[in-house]
Amino acid sequence: MNLNQLIKAAVLGGALCTACFAGAGPKGCLTPLKPVPSAEQLEWHDMEMYAFVHFTINTFTGKEWGYGDEKPELFHPSDFDADDLVRTLADAGFKGVVLTCKHHDGFCLWPTKTTLHSVAASPWKQGKGDVVKEVSRACGKYGVRFGVYLSPWDRNAASYGTPDYIRMYRQQLKELATGYGSIFLAWFDGANGGDGYYGGARERRSIDRSAYYDWKATWGELKKRQPGAVIFSDVGPDVRWVGNESGYAGYPCWATYTPVPLQAGTEPAPGTVRYRLGTEGTMDGKYWIPAEVDVSIRPGWFWHEHENSRVRTPENLLKLYFDSVGRGANLNLNVPPDRRGRIHEEDKKSLAGFRVLLDELYSRNFASGAQAESSSSWKGHGAEQVLDRKRTTYWVAAPEDKHPCVVLKLPEPAAFDVIRLAEPIQLGQRVRKFRVEVRENGQWSKWTEGASIGARVLLKGRPVTADGVRVVLEQSRAVPALCEVSLWKYPVILNAPAVNYDRNGRVTLASAENVVIRYTTDGTEPGPQSAMYRNPFFLPAGGTVKAAAEYRGRKSSVTTQIIPVPTRDWKVVAGERSAAAPELAIDGDSSTLWHTHAAQGELAPPQALEIDMGRPVNVAAVIYTPRRDSSTGTVDRYAVYLSMDGNTWGAPAAEGEFSNIRANPVPQRIDLKAPVKARYLRFVGKRVVEGSHVAVAELGVLGK
Repeated sequence: MNLNQLIKAAVLGGALCTACFAGAGPKGCLTPLKPVPSAEQLEWHDMEMYAFVHFTINTFTGKEWGYGDEKPELFHPSDFDADDLVRTLADAGFKGVVLTCKHHDGFCLWPTKTTLHSVAASPWKQGKGDVVKEVSRACGKYGVRFGVYLSPWDRNAASYGTPDYIRMYRQQLKELATGYGSIFLAWFDGANGGDGYYGGARERRSIDRSAYYDWKATWGELKKRQPGAVIFSDVGPDVRWVGNESGYAGYPCWATYTPVPLQAGTEPAPGTVRYRLGTEGTMDGKYWIPAEVDVSIRPGWFWHEHENSRVRTPENLLKLYFDSVGRGANLNLNVPPDRRGRIHEEDKKSLAGFRVLLDELYSRNFASGAQAESSSSWKGHGAEQVLDRKRTTYWVAAPEDKHPCVVLKLPEPAAFDVIRLAEPIQLGQRVRKFRVEVRENGQWSKWTEGASIGARVLLKGRPVTADGVRVVLEQSRAVPALCEVSLWKYPVILNAPAVNYDRNGRVTLASAENVVIRYTTDGTEPGPQSAMYRNPFFLPAGGTVKAAAEYRGRKSSVTTQIIPVPTRDWKVVAGERSAAAPELAIDGDSSTLWHTHAAQGELAPPQALEIDMGRPVNVAAVIYTPRRDSSTGTVDRYAVYLSMDGNTWGAPAAEGEFSNIRANPVPQRIDLKAPVKARYLRFVGKRVVEGSHVAVAELGVLGK
């Protein structure tokens, strides 16, 4: 291939600029493969992890979504300490903090001039407090970047649904953008419109999500004041939602994305985008809109006392890291303060353990000191540039190389099981398929493979002891480039035991072979004197099981599992049967469903299940488990009735809504104000999030 042919092939391939080969351009210039990230997006990619802080009046009411009629007097943290909050997150490795300055209930954590529904009307600091200011200052003190979440939906504002609210909303954004220093991220979700207090109207209001907020103009006002901020929403424009709140990105996870609206012919906007769980982006998408994985360290997004035993373990947080950061997304982990205004001790313990595991993971790069070679390279971009782990230095294959690869010759055989790869994404996302080979005992063999690389990919393969690694780039949209090839060892982890139970109240504990499991059923932490697990045991009235594994002097994290009252003797007294057997809602198997989607069509809510529990039970809470495969039929408004005789029911023992259940379909706990002794339970699905029928995977109760 002569020089002219080489230039033509490179330009057509979208890899090299003609000026470079002609000698007229800057040394090492590459034509970016569009779309490419902005400078602000590049900084966002480099952060990898930041923390969400959900803290507002919901912390004191026990709700996930406030209705808007909560009195400001309820907000009164007893020992709020922004320094302790931010320092804890910074010590855990998070590079930013995103504060819920206003959630859907409309309560503002700063003394805004737009509404009386704010901290200025609370007793906290005699109405002189400003949570936003204290957190932003603490971020500056500890070198952590500050971000804001301002809910577009406001269930308190009387003007919501009118043009006046948009003016109010933009004024709130202006206050946050001008009074609290630099903002690295502004977070917007798609929860817009529905039931609310609305200044006393107490009604349901619907808005046109694609047009009401005029997002282009609204975001434009923010960008004028905070040009360095990236904007998160379903459609970006800078960062997109990954499509679930379970803590994982799909793989491959492309940084490019073309939003698909729910209705053809409409403009995509927050809350109007079609998603699959674990959205993978769009290969060769129109825009550079990488994914954020938002997930909570607890089942809920706000602090609830009954979830203190259900904080994610350090081991689980490391898995989230691999499933998000390790797939090219950024991790936004929610850590909600408690009613003191402090991060709870259980959350702190888990975060500290997570940092220990991260430090262990990155304690030694086994590629350090390696000799790097490649099948080819372009002048100034040799293979050795993958070793310094800098995005600004990178290897580039020659345009004519049909089988590009990078080979690392390690200084000595090394034991590792993780490889980290990265592309210089300022040039676009180029690689489409790759494989990794290792040399063991002089023989090369395939070790792992993947598709998307982008900002980074972390792949965990089988443990190997090898003296060579070969990264083969099998498919690329343009001349491939890599800025990092590094090798690591996954921390040695003793996983906490799995706790399982059935409808008979039979509890089983499981862990690795040759591991000792100790457990308690009285709420205390398991220790050396606790019972050793040998065989399944029964909890005929339910209870709490805590279990930990021991092996060669090491102890795992503690698994805590609340066991509901056994449903073995439960019988369905009444419930729609034409579509599915109601008994499927109490069979102890959450993969089976009772639903009212009959052959002749959907049977709309309200729909009720009436159950005889076989004996009187002191009911402290009711558990509704939604289906996990879709949101059709998932209940979001409910009522619970209890009776001793099955004839006299009286007023509901509890009623309300399952907030955010569409995005976070975890078992929902309905706590009663006080335990009620009853034999009969009636659960009413009053409204569903999608479709026009009711679905229940499981119902259960917790005793007292």
